[in-house]
Amino acid sequence: MTESAVLFSRNDAVAIATLNRPKQLNALTLEMCQLLGKQLHAWANDESVQCVVLNAAGEKGFCAGGDVAEVIRHLRAGGDDRYVYGDAFFTTEYALDLLIHTFPKPIIALSHGVCMGGGVGLIAGASHRVFVEGSKIAMPEIHIGLFPDVGGGYFLNLLPDGIGALMALTGMIVTEGDAMHAGLADFVIAPEQQSRVIDTLVTLDWTDDSVTNHSLVTDTLGAMEDVEGDPPSELAAHADATRALATSATVIEYRGALNTLATREAYFASAAKNLAQGSPTAAHVTFEYLRRARGLAIDEVLAMDLVLAKQFQRHHDFSEGVRALLIDKDRSPKWVPSGWHEINDALVNAHFEVGS
Repeated sequence: MTESAVLFSRNDAVAIATLNRPKQLNALTLEMCQLLGKQLHAWANDESVQCVVLNAAGEKGFCAGGDVAEVIRHLRAGGDDRYVYGDAFFTTEYALDLLIHTFPKPIIALSHGVCMGGGVGLIAGASHRVFVEGSKIAMPEIHIGLFPDVGGGYFLNLLPDGIGALMALTGMIVTEGDAMHAGLADFVIAPEQQSRVIDTLVTLDWTDDSVTNHSLVTDTLGAMEDVEGDPPSELAAHADATRALATSATVIEYRGALNTLATREAYFASAAKNLAQGSPTAAHVTFEYLRRARGLAIDEVLAMDLVLAKQFQRHHDFSEGVRALLIDKDRSPKWVPSGWHEINDALVNAHFEVGS
């Protein structure tokens, strides 16, 4: 009998959801999003549940993102139904993200190892965002010709010093210390504390008041952190540089500034390379997406995300990027258009149009 891709359990007042595709780094499928959404709705309305923990099986990571390879396999199969799976996947995934952002009880996202794309989407909306030391965090959609979805236009715009734009446009991998510095994480714990989180939460004197319970969780997780202080952050050390990048008026200007910066500071070399090798269309759309999403509420951003995700399926680069990186794995995507100056406003705007 095949084990479920998401495991659900209870320990007194603490409900636990565990992503359970460790061989696939817990990449999210449509079924997983459906299971999580249904169970979270049930727990939200269950008076005996006082908090929820979202974690993941396996040693390598929390969640490598959405299983976009499956989306593109359906698309490449052709036929009138080629977009049905992908449209359903993104619709369900974004509904799940919104549910986490608006969940009425403390929800603790406990991440270790790799946390990227859709995994960051699950973490970002939790009331308590916990990363284990040694985490690798990224929004790597530029590599596959996509935009930083799952509400990225909301939470990335909240990050200081232009960090959100840097992560969105370059897929830069950041550390748990960077996440703390940027406000993408609330707590960082040592690996040996990871298995103790749930055991400790179970012992709390829970109340029927969500605000009180929220404070209980905050105090408990704070006591489990490393008392030596905040972990180091390279992004904090380069704040002036990332802040200067964020003043760029266009994505082409941003790319030029990043390339110049990379010649002076080796820290930015891989980011500059990622942007140069990524989809020009995705870069242009992402830059415009961050601009349009600034100041919007999370539900408004996720509604925009759904329009964009459907459009990206119906344009060239997303399918080609997933093919090159995740399916055929030749790592040689053929972007169309291939030149940055070939991207015009009509192409960018088409990605934001409903039903076209």
